[in-house]
Amino acid sequence: MAAPAHAVGPETSTLDQDPDYRDGVAAIKTSDYEQALVIFHRLQPERAAAPEVANWLGYAYRKLKRYPESKRWYDQALLLDPSYLPALEYQGEWFIETGDAASARANLAKLERLCGQCHEWRDLAESLQKAGLR
Repeated sequence: MAAPAHAVGPETSTLDQDPDYRDGVAAIKTSDYEQALVIFHRLQPERAAAPEVANWLGYAYRKLKRYPESKRWYDQALLLDPSYLPALEYQGEWFIETGDAASARANLAKLERLCGQCHEWRDLAESLQKAGLR
């Protein structure tokens, strides 16, 4: 099993001005994933086009080991924005946790194409390394 990545999403978002969004991110940062789910599900209908919200739903579900729900939300985030770096990283970690090393490596390669060795790439590479898959 891979160790969790150090990063917790991008440093800024266009949603940062929304107090509910900030509360959801704060819940993630304190590992209160159930509360994060409540907040982000409440936000999701009005922010359905925001990959950030779908990504955080995927992240919270993954941390709770609710993998089918997590996959659904990561897929949604990447449908909204196929180059959304946090979703590519976290989906890669989902792949590691669910035993799909090849897909995790594919996400790593896509991250490298998109951003070089940015922090999302480094965190996913580290997760692959710790899992003995790189």
